[in-house]
This record gives sequence, C-alpha cells and structure tokens, in this order.
Amino acid sequence: MSVRFTQSCPTCGRRVEIRASLLGSVVACQHCKAEFVAMGDDVEFQRSQGSADLMKRIDRVLQQTQPAASVSATPSSMG
Repeated sequence: MSVRFTQSCPTCGRRVEIRASLLGSVVACQHCKAEFVAMGDDVEFQRSQGSADLMKRIDRVLQQTQPAASVSATPSSMG
C-alpha cells in the first residue's frame, strides 16, 4: 500500500489523490487534465504525517513505561 495525500487542482479546484512518492513531480488532474506540481503542504498531508509522528512518540513512551510498570506491580516490590 502506498502513502497518498490529496491536493486541490489549481485549475479546476477539485481534490486530487496523489501518491506521496510523486511529491515535487508534475502530475495531471484526473478531472480536467491540467498539469501541476504535487506539493506536500496540504492540510490533509500534514495531518497524516503528524499522526504518524504522534504514533511513533506514543510507541516510544509505552516501551519506556512498560518495564517500570511490570516491576512496580510485582509482589516482592510491595513490601
């Protein structure tokens, strides 16, 4: 599965779905056939990238806290 983002066509204004691997390349609108450069500054693309970064940070925090949680829950450490 490839990562995709959407961008508005500068000619007709319709949303176009674009593979992330085409960022910076000239692409054509599926609707009006106008050509434009695929830009990654759309809100949808930023939101998807931000979500991926957030999930990575959450995974790191969970990995750091799990050993500490399992140690504090053992009966030998309670007394």
